[in-house]
Amino acid sequence: MSRKVLGIDIRNYTVTAVLLRSSLREHHVEDFIHLPFSGLDDPERSLSAALQTLAEKMDLTGSDTVVSIPANQFIFRNLQIPFSNSKKIRMVLPFELETTLPYVVEDLVIDFHALNGVPDADQTELIAAAIEKMKLLPYIEALASIKVDPEKLTLGGLPIALCLANQADPEEDQLFIEINESWGTLFVLAGGRLQLIRSFPLPAAGPSKTAVLCAQIQQTLAAFLESSKLNFKPIEMVASGIGLYENDILPEISRVLDMPVETASIADRINIPVADNAEKQWIPVQMDNALALAMMEVEGYAGLNFHRGQFAAQKFFSKHKGPLIKTGILAAAVLVLLIFGLMMEAYTLNKRIRGIESQMAQVFKETFPDVKTIRYPYQEMQARIRETKKDAAFEAESGPQIRSIDILNSISEKIPENITVNLSQLAIQPDNVLISGTTDTYDSVDSVKSRLEQIQLFKKVTISSANIDRSGNEVRFMLKVEL
Repeated sequence: MSRKVLGIDIRNYTVTAVLLRSSLREHHVEDFIHLPFSGLDDPERSLSAALQTLAEKMDLTGSDTVVSIPANQFIFRNLQIPFSNSKKIRMVLPFELETTLPYVVEDLVIDFHALNGVPDADQTELIAAAIEKMKLLPYIEALASIKVDPEKLTLGGLPIALCLANQADPEEDQLFIEINESWGTLFVLAGGRLQLIRSFPLPAAGPSKTAVLCAQIQQTLAAFLESSKLNFKPIEMVASGIGLYENDILPEISRVLDMPVETASIADRINIPVADNAEKQWIPVQMDNALALAMMEVEGYAGLNFHRGQFAAQKFFSKHKGPLIKTGILAAAVLVLLIFGLMMEAYTLNKRIRGIESQMAQVFKETFPDVKTIRYPYQEMQARIRETKKDAAFEAESGPQIRSIDILNSISEKIPENITVNLSQLAIQPDNVLISGTTDTYDSVDSVKSRLEQIQLFKKVTISSANIDRSGNEVRFMLKVEL
């Protein structure tokens, strides 16, 4: 029995789809398409319009769909969790990530990928990835416009990395880099297992882009080797992405990193035939990720998934209705036999629960001694902690929260490169920001003040002081910014 799997690779301005026909004996590409679009501001050439064109030109009937979206939309962190149960990991992961992320965890969709692959280990090393819900929602809505509820939704580049890892020898270390117009994503593959994902911005096409790309790769590898216990020695780098269109980029990367670099070309690597089509041309750098998406689903490669559809249970039941009914009957018989045992355990469990509730009440009283009456210790503790966080949060008087990182980024963007400024203090308060440092002249102080007044977050910028320092070579200044 054959299976149809559709891989849809969504990028910032293109949609690529590959329809893979799979059976026990072979896989082959039945159809493929590559469509550009401009963005959400142009309804006639938006992502939804491109997907509608895809649905009109390809037969999607009866196909399972897997989707990837740009990797630069995600945040990645490598963590170590002191247990291996996946349910427990999902429960504690938001709390582990909370202090390392510039977002509120409730606003994120989070998933993880275990690195060591040992289910009964005391420690689990993993890659955690997160994306804001508001960034994910437009993709889900656009797919829903063509009645597609994907089996999986992951990040671009990861399917190729997983295909390479599963094709590699156990002792083989590799690097995979996906290069796009303005972003690069690096995947570290050690011994056939994914170990690290990092995404970084790149400048426009040209010599500087290659130099920045190589520098980012070298810095990432240096940090990985310092923090990892692995003896990582990559034998090659594999590359994909439309950024490979740029002339001489691969030879230059190979020269700087001193290792061979070759293109992914997934269809050739795993010997998948592509259907002849006189109207369309198979271009590996465009099609690789969509094909790898379909292969990831067919082969069951474990990866990151950021969409568990609203009707996923109904779809699964409709596919496996017969076996599920038989299994349900057997499960019901076993359940009846277990009821008595569960009833015997209920008393012991309730006694333990009462003890734990008593301990929670005691902790609550010690933490918040002003509260006299406690009915639900756990829920009330959570509510008090949230209130404390809200009171301590840095917000504007009305409107959305102003993050410190946004203030720092705005200041950095507005100070021109031709002015030498050394900041010695940046004190951020709820209603103002104090900036002090040194520069070369009084004119530079005035220029910095006028530049900062252009920032929308700042209501008023005042020069509190500006004096020549003891050396006589620099002007020491202090600016006060009202928010």
